[in-house]
Amino acid sequence: MIERVKLSSAAKQQLITLKRRTGIEHYNVICRHALCLSLENSSRVPHENIDFSNGIEIDWKVFAGELVDTYENLLIIRSIKDERKSDQLTVRQTLSLHIHRGLSYLAAQQNHLIPTHQTISP
Repeated sequence: MIERVKLSSAAKQQLITLKRRTGIEHYNVICRHALCLSLENSSRVPHENIDFSNGIEIDWKVFAGELVDTYENLLIIRSIKDERKSDQLTVRQTLSLHIHRGLSYLAAQQNHLIPTHQTISP
């Protein structure tokens, strides 16, 4: 259903900041946190036309790891809950909108919503 996760240049800059702030090495890990944080918020994500030029792409299987089906089902359920369709295009849009909202939440936080590298090291 989903092949690539596309992010805007603004999201790319937020990822760079969050990577530096947390010490988390891989963007896909930060993006998963962002997605879950946004999905936790019950309010609908406002629809916006996101400009993906100069952004980045992450392979869906790298993003979701072993939980591909779980993430797809969460996105389908959320699309339906938000009174949207559950077709491929809508699910991809839901993914993109939630990751972007979650990254904005994370970037705006002064305290860390995701653990820093120092707090997760043995």
